[in-house]
Amino acid sequence: MTIEIVRNVFELEAAIARRRMEPTNAAATVGIVPTMGSIHEAHEKLIFTARKHSDIVVATIFVNPKQFGTNEDFDTYPRDEEKDTSKLEAAGCHIVYIPSIENIYPSNFDLSITIPKLSSVLCGRFRKYHFQGVATIVAKLLVQSRADYGFFGEKDFQQLLIVEKLVNGLDIPCKIISISTVRDKEGLAISSRNRYLEKDKKLIANNLYKILCEASKNIVTGENIKLVIDKAKNNILESGFTKLDYLEIRNEKDLGEIKTYSNEKSRIFVAAYINSIRLIDNIAIE
Repeated sequence: MTIEIVRNVFELEAAIARRRMEPTNAAATVGIVPTMGSIHEAHEKLIFTARKHSDIVVATIFVNPKQFGTNEDFDTYPRDEEKDTSKLEAAGCHIVYIPSIENIYPSNFDLSITIPKLSSVLCGRFRKYHFQGVATIVAKLLVQSRADYGFFGEKDFQQLLIVEKLVNGLDIPCKIISISTVRDKEGLAISSRNRYLEKDKKLIANNLYKILCEASKNIVTGENIKLVIDKAKNNILESGFTKLDYLEIRNEKDLGEIKTYSNEKSRIFVAAYINSIRLIDNIAIE
């Protein structure tokens, strides 16, 4: 069977049921890969991973207005349904769910999900309602698909923790599986917004991962965390970035701030701008 495109929850349920009617799929598990479209190599890796764990792979394409703030790029966010669907099919996806805003948020929809502690730091400090929008849409997609597995990337590590908290807190019977950050040959984390980077800006962006790696190495060898962070901030701005939202060390469990290096699993997180283009990244300190 070729990839099926469905546009509401009833069509989604029917498509999954049809897949389960195949002789070897009666007890098939479902894996879901939520996306906002603009499919790239990281999404494709999520699909490949989903194929290994699930019998039926569903990808979603929904540019979620509730996770965009004022003056962000909701209206200009890249959309190309035909190209995205073709890439998803080539990666091995079985069903692509492309609901309308009206299907997800009907006029009488008056509900949101907030995970205060995890949402109050890092990106949450600068994008006030972003993670409220993320938690709400992910909850809806997991419930609508009744997925056994959900697949998310570590590039959005804060989002990953919020999704895990959401699933555990609401007893949603879905196992969350993460994949490591997918990077290009220069080390830049793959992102849909990378397409905004013209050649000169891409050269600037390439510095971000290198600076994070240097900072991580210096912390592991015992240098003072504050001095390492201050130096890294200067290096980022001197390399051509125009603004920093944050550069912080936090633990992997609940994003508690780390001021002294220990054996506790931790990461260095960054959000930086090249003019209007906001890039985020994180790496484990090891």
